[in-house]
Order: sequence, then structure tokens, then C-alpha cells
Amino acid sequence: MNSIRFCAIFVFGLLISSCSISKKSLITELEESKKKNEVLNVENQKLLNKINNLEITLKDSKQKNETIVIINPTIDIPNKPTQIVSQLKDFEKVISSNHSLSTKFNSFKKGGIEKYINVSSSEMEKVILEAKTYLGTRHVMGGLSHSGIDCSGLLYVSFQKNGIKGVPRIAQDFARLGNIMINVNKLRKGDLIFFTNTYRTSKLVTHAGICIGNGEFIHTSSSKGVMISKINDPYYWRDKFLFGTRIVN
Repeated sequence: MNSIRFCAIFVFGLLISSCSISKKSLITELEESKKKNEVLNVENQKLLNKINNLEITLKDSKQKNETIVIINPTIDIPNKPTQIVSQLKDFEKVISSNHSLSTKFNSFKKGGIEKYINVSSSEMEKVILEAKTYLGTRHVMGGLSHSGIDCSGLLYVSFQKNGIKGVPRIAQDFARLGNIMINVNKLRKGDLIFFTNTYRTSKLVTHAGICIGNGEFIHTSSSKGVMISKINDPYYWRDKFLFGTRIVN
């Protein structure tokens, strides 16, 4: 009887040991599978972005009378160093044939241009998140709250909220910060974007927004309030585009 009981205990112990080993093995396999899945998800997203770009390019290439303007979706890679190159000289060449615009730019330039501002990529992410809290807020000239806000006010409060002091209040002065970028294909998340001739004035810059990636920017429309629009919108914004500025260091 004792020998039978001993055998039963021994067998039961083996089963417990086997289950324990099997459980550890399953946990290890599960963790490894999760890591592989994360890697595959990243690669899959890159492929989807590539497919989307190719489809847009193919579609636009069929429109013979239109210039192809493709804005690549932004894939944010933290801590990756990037070279900031000014396109100021290129911009001056482009507008030299437009007397009105060139005159306005020369006047604008006297107030300073491509001024340095210390903003990190993580701070800019927070600025964008703050700006998005204003989506749907109505346009009010001079406004600085969720009750009403204007285009430069949206930039101003979003920077101020995140402790970035010393930023200007008006769009024209925001355009003095950072390196000028005139190629819309090179604009990326965190760049500021500026437009001209959205209303009649002697000022060069008449509207401003923040690029949020995927060829979109957040801004305050005079008719629809704070909203997200496409930079290469052929019906309005593409024609009014002036330049972008890269302020993230």
C-alpha cells in the first residue's frame, strides 16, 4: 500500500514539474512572439506608407497639366539627428519675378529672419497636442481661448502652455523663427507653415499653422475655426503657400 502511495505521489510530482516547465516555455514563447509582432507591425506600416505614396504619385501623374505635389507621410523616429538646411536663397530666387511679393519680402526681411528658437522634438509634440485641444473653436480676431482664437493665437497659446516663452503674438513674427523651407515635399511634423495673400494687406505673411504630418496642418480658419487641412489642397492652400520654417533643433 505504501509503495502504491509513493508511486502516486511521484507521478503527481512529475506532472506538476512538467506543467511548470511547460508554462515557463509558453510564457517565453509568448513574449518572443509579441516582440516579433511589434517589429512586423512597424515594417507593415512602412510598406503601407510606401504603397499610399506610390498610388498618389500614379494618380497624379495622369494629370498632365498639373504639377505633381506629393507630401510624404511623416514617420517620426525619436533621437535621430537630422540636418537643417535653409532654403532662403532659393526662396529669394523664386519670388524675384513677383514684384509685389518681392517688395513685401524685402520689407519683412528688415525685421529679422531665420531667428533661433530652442524647441526640442518632444516639446513640439506637446505643442501639437495642445493645438488639437482647440479643434472646433471658432475664429475670433485677437482671441486666445477656447471661446475664440485666431491663427497666430493658436500658435501662441500652444507654445506658451508648454513653457516655451518669448514667442511672438502675430503670424508675421512667427515666420521669422527657424530655417526657411520652400519645398512642400520636405515639410514634416513640427514645422511651422505660412501663407500669403489670404486677405488684402501690406504684410507678407497673412496666415499660419503647424504641420502635423501626412501632408496636413492645424490652423484657425476664418470661416470654420480651428481645423486640420491639407497643405497641397489644390482649391486654396497650395496657391497661397509661402514657406515653412523648421524650428525643432
